[in-house]
Amino acid sequence: MYPSLNLLLVLALLLVGNGTACLGADSPTPHVSADEVLLFSFFRDNGQNGTYLAYSSDGLHFTPLNNDEPVLFPAKWPGQNLTRDTSMVYHEGKFHAVWTSNWSGRVFGYAESTDLIHWSDPVMVKPFPDALPPEDQPRNVWAPEICWDPIQKNFPIIWSSTTDRECWNGDGSTMSGKEGDWDHRLFITRTSDGKTFTDAKLFFDQKFCCIDGQMAFDDQGKADPTAGRWVLTLKNEREPQLGGKNLRMTFAPADFSNPWTPISGPIVGPGSTIRANEMAEGPSLVRWKGTWRLYWDAFANGHYGMATSPDLQTWTDRTADLKMPPHPRHGTIFRVPRAAVAALINPASGPAAATTPGDGSAIGSMNPGKSGSALVE
Repeated sequence: MYPSLNLLLVLALLLVGNGTACLGADSPTPHVSADEVLLFSFFRDNGQNGTYLAYSSDGLHFTPLNNDEPVLFPAKWPGQNLTRDTSMVYHEGKFHAVWTSNWSGRVFGYAESTDLIHWSDPVMVKPFPDALPPEDQPRNVWAPEICWDPIQKNFPIIWSSTTDRECWNGDGSTMSGKEGDWDHRLFITRTSDGKTFTDAKLFFDQKFCCIDGQMAFDDQGKADPTAGRWVLTLKNEREPQLGGKNLRMTFAPADFSNPWTPISGPIVGPGSTIRANEMAEGPSLVRWKGTWRLYWDAFANGHYGMATSPDLQTWTDRTADLKMPPHPRHGTIFRVPRAAVAALINPASGPAAATTPGDGSAIGSMNPGKSGSALVE
């Protein structure tokens, strides 16, 4: 179908706007637009239907977009045809998305769009080199999260994986404490163009099973991003009796010149003062309108949660005030100019015809010791 007049107008605005900074959770405050909304990318059920969107002007009430129909459908990859845990970031007029393509396997998906309606062919990213020994190959690649790095000027993508070496190393850090059980760590790859991705590297390991890592950039009120820091929110994936199934935080300098600080105590979930009787996962942290907002998936209780903080130290539970679309699951909430989603907020007629990804002809594969290239055939 041909783009509507409204859509063409939005695209023009994106092209002429300054768009020099990512307006997601990682964006330095001096570049914030005066007219922003929060955008929520999420899935439902098992992720078999695609990625959904909702938006909010107040951070509490989220309205479905596109008539509550998917905007991005699963890629047609054999055995890797889900869109779970979709993470998005907006940078210089373009949306970048990554997602979990199955419960098991060695890959995740990547695609980009200027309007959230028409998407590039999906790239199947395989971050672990084939040359790694079997015990270092991942059983899974879960919940990739993408953001913009204002220091290195590229997109870091972090995710959790379990390897047989970690599961059987005898350190007692598995999810249940039993040898051979799931024992996730966080890994990272980087891309500057959505076509070439660096080899997977271990990113966070403080000797406990953890998943659902999400980074937000904290400029700490300074115009110079080198004076900022990174905030990593994650889920301790150990069983509650072992101190897990809750959300925690750690911090690192903007240039990663020092390691992550020791992990905090529980902020949300078992062992914390917020929703201690509810397990939490899929954190999404964003600083918006002068307040830090932490959203999460209370998956076992069938709802989303939210807490606010002025300083990342003291937190107030706002879950009772939060209104979400029906049955959202793990996604990302990020800042975006209202103009960038105007065509979806005020559609000319009916839901947009979102593009259906191809069959996986764009494959991102890694080579040992160097960046891999996404081959587009």
